[in-house]
Amino acid sequence: MPATTETFSRAASLRITADTLFAGFGAFALLLLFVGVLKSFPLLRNSPVDITPVLFAVVALHLAWALVARRYTLPAAVPVLFTLHAAFAFYCVVSAGDSPGRDIIDSKLRDVVLVAPAMLLIGAAVAADRDAFRRFALAAKVLAPVVGGLIAAAFAFGLVNVIVQFGGRGNLQTARVQYQLANLLLALAASAYAVAAVQARGWRQLAMMGTVLVLAFAALIPGGRSGFIGLCAAVVAGPCLLLWHQSRRRAAFLLAGGMALGVLVLVLLLFAQSQLASGLRTVERFTQGGIGESSARLPLWRAAFALIEGNGFFGLGFGGYTPAAGWGVNRDLFPHNLFIEALVELGPPGLLLFVSILLTAAFGWARAMRTAPGPQWATSACMGLIMLVLISVSTDLGNPLLWFTLGLLGATGAESSPRWP
Repeated sequence: MPATTETFSRAASLRITADTLFAGFGAFALLLLFVGVLKSFPLLRNSPVDITPVLFAVVALHLAWALVARRYTLPAAVPVLFTLHAAFAFYCVVSAGDSPGRDIIDSKLRDVVLVAPAMLLIGAAVAADRDAFRRFALAAKVLAPVVGGLIAAAFAFGLVNVIVQFGGRGNLQTARVQYQLANLLLALAASAYAVAAVQARGWRQLAMMGTVLVLAFAALIPGGRSGFIGLCAAVVAGPCLLLWHQSRRRAAFLLAGGMALGVLVLVLLLFAQSQLASGLRTVERFTQGGIGESSARLPLWRAAFALIEGNGFFGLGFGGYTPAAGWGVNRDLFPHNLFIEALVELGPPGLLLFVSILLTAAFGWARAMRTAPGPQWATSACMGLIMLVLISVSTDLGNPLLWFTLGLLGATGAESSPRWP
């Protein structure tokens, strides 16, 4: 009889609950967002299997189970956000009918009409579950040091200027995209560590602050300037927002001033001492030549503004910038600023819809201050700040990271609970 009782006791302790099946959702969502970084790892670089659809399927299964097994209480910003996106997607479809960019419309429409709402939903689901968001942030804090170590190893072996895939050699455009993703991951993780450092004490706080510095150094190596700017802004803003959430207003202002001054001193030191900055491609790209010209953004912006002057009220048509500017059918030659892209391709109505989506997400985040946990509220803002920098100087309207972030921000005040034990 005792043996039987013990057996049933063990079986009960191993019982799979609804939350157990949902446990990995946040971590898998992080991996899906930065799958381009994972593909750069030596073990996955030459894999015959594309892990992107695999990860998407895993996340989709987790999400489907979450929608069935959990109850959600959503703030008003979430339905408004999805409604505005539906209007924006419909506008893009209609606008594409008169677009000169026939050869690139299909891929852009797929990203905006199909991928974007899926990423909005995933971001909202991560935000609505506190454990999912913690695992999302934890996955970033675990993966980023690995990525930073690979970048540092490439730097140590002198491969930083020719590397594609963290130590390998290959297509330069692939390298730029992968390093941009890597810098975004480093920025997100650094801000998460900075927020956690405010709550930690003793050696743990020192360890987290040291990790932030290591990740910042790793971000200086590849050459991604927007990622490094986003990292600096997020590392300063995150801890201050957490203090603000805790109603420690004076401490927030003092910390903001002190951290901003510290970041400024370190950056000026690197720029002033060429020996210290030797091999740090990000610093070199800031200091060598004109910033806009060296990255080719100014020519892209000039071409966009020239097209805006001759456009009608509804723009060139969705996907029309690249061929109209004379760049052919290369989708990579987008305006590198989403506000300019929306204005030139969709006209003032499209730009208004896009800005309304951004403001709705920001409003949802701001309203969540009273209900969301402080670390989540601050870290979500950091990701939003990083993405704001990115969309101002890079990417296009179909970027999944953008739409995930908007869902994450808009649903920051959401809550969820299991439907059954």
